[in-house]
This record gives sequence, C-alpha cells and structure tokens, in this order.
Amino acid sequence: MTRVFVIRPFGIKPDSAGKLIDFNRVHDGLITPALGTFGIAGGTTGDIVEPGNIREDMFKLLVEADLVIADLTIHNANVFYELGIRHALRKKRSILIKGKPVADGPVFDLLTDRYLAYTVDKPEESVVELTEVIRQALASERDTDSPIFKMLPTLPEVEPAAVSQVIPNELIEEIDRARAAHSMGWLRLLAKEVEGLRFEWPALRMIGQAQWDLEDYDGALTTFVKVVEVYPNDVAANLALANIYERRYRKERAQGRNQPQLFAASDAAIARVLSLGQGVTAAQRAEALALKGRNKKTSWRLSFETVPDQAERRRIATSATLREAYEAYRDAYLTDLNHFWSGLAAFQLGQIALDLSKDAEEWEASFPSNGGASYYREKLRQSVDQLSALLPLVIDAALERLPEGHKDRVWAKMGPADLAFLVEPNASRVARLYRDSVSESHLFAWDAAKGQMKLFDSLGFRPNLADAVIAAVEAHLCRPAAKEDYEMVIFSGHLIDEPGRPEPRFPPDRVEKARQLIKDRLLSLQKEGRKLRVLASAAPGSDIICHEVCGEINVDSTLCLPMPRNVYASQVFTDGFDAWRTRYFNLLEKRPVLELSDRAGLPNWLSTKAGVDAWERGNEWVLRMALSSSAKKIMLLALWNQHEEPGRAGGTGHSVRIARGSGSVDVHIIDARELLAN
Repeated sequence: MTRVFVIRPFGIKPDSAGKLIDFNRVHDGLITPALGTFGIAGGTTGDIVEPGNIREDMFKLLVEADLVIADLTIHNANVFYELGIRHALRKKRSILIKGKPVADGPVFDLLTDRYLAYTVDKPEESVVELTEVIRQALASERDTDSPIFKMLPTLPEVEPAAVSQVIPNELIEEIDRARAAHSMGWLRLLAKEVEGLRFEWPALRMIGQAQWDLEDYDGALTTFVKVVEVYPNDVAANLALANIYERRYRKERAQGRNQPQLFAASDAAIARVLSLGQGVTAAQRAEALALKGRNKKTSWRLSFETVPDQAERRRIATSATLREAYEAYRDAYLTDLNHFWSGLAAFQLGQIALDLSKDAEEWEASFPSNGGASYYREKLRQSVDQLSALLPLVIDAALERLPEGHKDRVWAKMGPADLAFLVEPNASRVARLYRDSVSESHLFAWDAAKGQMKLFDSLGFRPNLADAVIAAVEAHLCRPAAKEDYEMVIFSGHLIDEPGRPEPRFPPDRVEKARQLIKDRLLSLQKEGRKLRVLASAAPGSDIICHEVCGEINVDSTLCLPMPRNVYASQVFTDGFDAWRTRYFNLLEKRPVLELSDRAGLPNWLSTKAGVDAWERGNEWVLRMALSSSAKKIMLLALWNQHEEPGRAGGTGHSVRIARGSGSVDVHIIDARELLAN
C-alpha cells in the first residue's frame, strides 16, 4: 500500500494580510477524499501517537513516504523546511498545492514548480483535480520532480530501508517461524497485514524472499508486484519477478496455454535491472544477465522440443537464439566470476553449439556470411576451452565459500557431475558423480539436471549417455509416493449457546441435529471417492463437532488455533463448557494442530494497526492456508444462521464474507436456523 506524508500548517492560520485559512478543513475536504480514491495510508505528524521525538519521526516519514503532498498556501517556515528535506532526499512524487486567493505568493526558489491551485473557502471543489494529479504522480516514469535532483543529477537518492524503515524484531521472528513451518498461508497473511505500516516495503521484501524459498511462486509474485508498483527499480524484486514470470510461462505452456505476456513481463523485469547502471552490484548484474540467457534458452528450446525428427531438431536449434543465450550466460559469468552457474550454463550451450556446427551447411546458413560463421566458431571454441579450464576451480571455490544450507550449494555440489556429462567418456563415472551429489531432500536439482541431459540427448549430443546416467541414478533414489489429489474444506460454524443467551442460536439440546447436518453435508462433498481435507478451529460447538465427524467418516482434519493451545483453552472454554473442554483435549491427541501465534491477542508489531482483531486474524490465516495449498478445489462449509452479530469479531459471518471476497472459494451454507425448527 502506498504511504503518504502531508506537509501543511495545522489548524487556522493567517496569510500575510491577516486572512484566516482553516487548514484542517482543507485536509478533510480536499486531501483526504483524493487520497481515499487510491486507498493510500498515512497522514501528518499529528497521526503519530508513539512516545518519542516528533522531529525524528518527521524526518523518517519524509524519507519513507512514497508520496508527499505539501500545502504552500502561506509562508510557513516548517512547511518550507520539511519540503526542502524531502526534495533533498527523494527524487519524485512530491506534490505541491496552493490555496487562493491569498496574499502570500510563491517563494522565489519554487517559482518554476507546478502547483495545484484550490479555493481556500471551498477546498472540496478541487478533489477531482487533486485526484488526477495524484494518479499521474503515482504512474509517472519521470526520473525526478525534485529541483535538487534536477540540478544535481548524479546525487544519489536515499534508500528508505537503509536509513529508517526498520522491521520490528517480532515480525522478523514471525517470518522466520512461518518459513521454518513451511507455511505459505502464514506468509501470505503477513504480506497482507504489513500493508500501510511504516516498515511495509522492507517487510514485503523479506516476506517475498521467504515465499520464494518455500517455492510459493504465486504468493511471491503478488508480494513482489506490490513492491515494484511503488519502487519500479527495486533490483531484488525485479530479479525475483523475472524468475517467477518465466516459470509461470513454462508451466502455462506445458498445460496447453500459451501466455506470451508472461514471458514479456520476465524480459521487462530483466531489462529494468540492466538499465539501472549505478546501484546494481556485480552479483546482481550477473544474475540479471544469467536470467536473460535463461529466457533466450527457453525460447530456443521451445522452438524445436516438439519436433519428432532429430535432424530437423538440430537444424532448428542451429540458430542465432542459441548464440544469444550463450553470450548472455558468458557475459554474466565474466561480470562476476563467483557466479558459477552462469559459467556452467555458458559451457553447456557452447558445447552444444560446437556440436551443431559440425553440420557446416546449417551452421553457415544461420549467419549473414560464411566468414562470420567460421570466425564465430573459432572464437566459440577458444571461449569453451577457457571455461573448461576455469570452471572446476570456480565450482570448488563455491563449495568452500558457500555454507551448508545455502540455497546455491546444492547446485555447486552438482557442478562437477554437470561438467563430467559434457566431457567424460566413462558413463559409469558420470553416473557416480551425479549419484554422489544428489540429495533426496533436493530432488528438484536432480530433476533439473535430468531435464538438461534429455535436452542434449534430443539433439544427438553424446547419444545414449543421458539414458544410461539417468537409469543408474534413478535406481538408487527413493522417491516419495505421488501426492494424492484432494479438495480442501474450510469449516466454520456457530458456538454452542452460552448459558443465559437471550436469543437462542445453537441450543445445547440441538447438538445431535447439528452433528447430523454437518455429517450429511461432508458426506455429500465426499461423494464419488473425492478425498477431502478439513481445516477448522476448535471452539465449543460446531468446530469440535466437525472434527469428531471427520474422525467418523475417515476425513483428515487439522485444528487451526490462532494462539497456543493452552491459551486458547483458557480463553474459549469458560464456565459451563467443561465437557467441551474435555472433547477439545481429546482432539488434541488425535488430530494435527497448527498454531498461528505464540501468545494471546495480536503481536506487538500489529497491535497499533486499526481494524485488526486476533480472532478475525485467525480466520484470515486459515483462508490463506487453504488458498496456498495444492488442493484441486477449495470450499467453505459453514453452519450459519446468515446473520452477522454486531460487535462480535471473528465469527462465522466473517469467515463467509472473506471466503466470498477471495473469489476462489466455493461457499456452502448449512442453514443454522434449522437447529431451531421443531
């Protein structure tokens, strides 16, 4: 969410002729409605409620804000001071507004800057105009609107995350716990919850990286898109998006859906990084060039992979696209010699290109001239020979440098085997190298290597070696059983009525009727042999009954608690619920349990955000766990009287509302009013 900081006088202030202007009215009648169009969070220093030095907070907000609106209606020293700080630290998205008619004219240093004029006595009449100015500012690709950066173009802009946007330790720990628990849904919840908070952007970067680590590419895509919408030149986010878009393109194509816009989005993200110049490290530039090579390689491979005849495949593969992929990989490696995998990829494609060049006629036909073809082949041979000598040392250095558990170490461990496949004549030795480097906890790396070998084999490079190596390695692997298809059911339902409830909703004497209603509906969802998994909380009443019914009909269910199980029990099972508490403890022994928080209530980092409730947070968490699962279908089953009780947070009505709002959940309602029927 975009954050704004408004620089303005407070209350009623006079201009130099004594005319009084109500700046609070201007804020409420003009600025707030215009910002509301975009759902932008933030305000003035008047919104700061934490103890501390207000000047320190003001300085931080001037740096952190994605958008600043400065009201220059009167000559106010504080306004000019704060605007000067903003212009000196951030390049763009500073909007100037000025009321009229007033005695105070524009100051000399800002004479050439554009202002939005509004009528001080009727500020609300300019809402449409300010809305359009904000829209243009957010969408603008202009390098700067700051007079300081215009005059001093080499001046570096301050990076907010480097100076002021500190992620609370509690949130960092929660992100780490979610990653350790492999909980994609938890991370998606955190990505939603940090919206509008001062540390939103560094937190989103950290959450996106955790989602990438867990291979939640859909979640990471959503997170990093949020970042680049506000920071289009964010290097890490663009590199991640380049990767994700290319993966999604290949996935869609494999399922028969051609989505060229995904590939174009990947190329655009790479181009943004490569266009930045200063501010991009050698490692980041190498990564961008390697991803450029990967995209070229994908285009090259897709051009021939469905062709049945090998000779025709070789003819199509002998192309400029192959050379472009090789050159991008080579450039990446030369940019950063520690970037071993780009060097290895260049070596692989170089070997393939040399093999394809043996067909002189097709090789020469892919160049403008025969002389150019011969020259390129000789240069290619020299480059491949150099890589052959360098890469073993580079891979050894990477293995010494990268600690255990580092995401790149698995690829470095497989590097010697990948090299051997290209040059080693002994198939058994190649197979042993792969076997020694493959970990059953990282089968994705072996699958990638296997795909590479099959690609080479399809082009007649070292024929039959791929089959021999793959067969030898697969014989020693113990692959997990294929995952069963399943459908996910989120269950939510009313609590059993507390003693003395004035209006019955779920009377204690209707428990068996509720059990039968829930059981019948679950059985209907389970028809035709469909496998169900159920996520539900464990409150007295519908939740506990649902888990018990799942046990009866052999459906997997998981208890999803928004807080530790003992804290949950103390808060939910009050006087009169002893029998339900016993049933709860019995379920804890029989069913898996997930816990969102390590305490009651909200974490400190979230406690000051308006409109957040711990129980509703639990509902949001369960929904996101379902949405991030591999389920073929997601459903909500709710025992609900179709009435949201005012003042009661986190109820069944809230679960229904957010499920419907997700656009991805099939909602099934069991009408709880049937419980009251005779």
